[in-house]
Amino acid sequence: TQVGRVRADGPRGLLLRAEGRVFAAGADVADFKGMRESEARAMFTDYMRIMHDIENLDVPTVAAVQGMCLGGGLEVALACDLIVAQEATMFGQVESMLGAATFLGGVYRLAERCGTARALEITYTGTLYTADVFKSWGIVSQVFGEKDFDAQAMAVAASLAHGPTAAHRVTKQVLRKAKVDGVRQADELLLQISPALLETKDLQSATECMLSIGSRAFMADPSVVEFQGA
Repeated sequence: TQVGRVRADGPRGLLLRAEGRVFAAGADVADFKGMRESEARAMFTDYMRIMHDIENLDVPTVAAVQGMCLGGGLEVALACDLIVAQEATMFGQVESMLGAATFLGGVYRLAERCGTARALEITYTGTLYTADVFKSWGIVSQVFGEKDFDAQAMAVAASLAHGPTAAHRVTKQVLRKAKVDGVRQADELLLQISPALLETKDLQSATECMLSIGSRAFMADPSVVEFQGA
């Protein structure tokens, strides 16, 4: 997939965005007319691989959403670590309006961010919600105005990409482990992989900087450290 090629390039972050006025207006329902179960399973299996490819990236990922973000488009955005939205964006998990389920796991990916009851409400009703409402529920991280939206979304992704990506990689790996195998197994993995961070240039240079200027000055302006991702 395209995501596989991105991984091969060794990125430090990913910004997922769509051209045009909308991020995703949902599926073309004409594709579903007369579709057989076997065809649907093959199609959704391919799409789910893309979801997993995004989620398995070990670098910070940000979805920049504008206009409409419905159905499968919302599910793809939920595969990213963070969602930032233009303030006029409308969100909806609208599959129930067609008698369908969230074929790419939208309901449980929503539940991870906003809780089970809220995810069921969003999915059962097919209601459209504003970006501010989704932000208040913890689904969207930041909301920006239309002016300079692309630049502001890029700034969010760039700030994460310029951070300690070796540490971010550990964070994402242990979080995935906890989700799949539970906290105790995540603890074991954390003990295996996190001590190596003590030998990275990032941690050692940040420690040296904090000791030289003092913790208060360091916390006030952490940008004094230029992380290398190593």
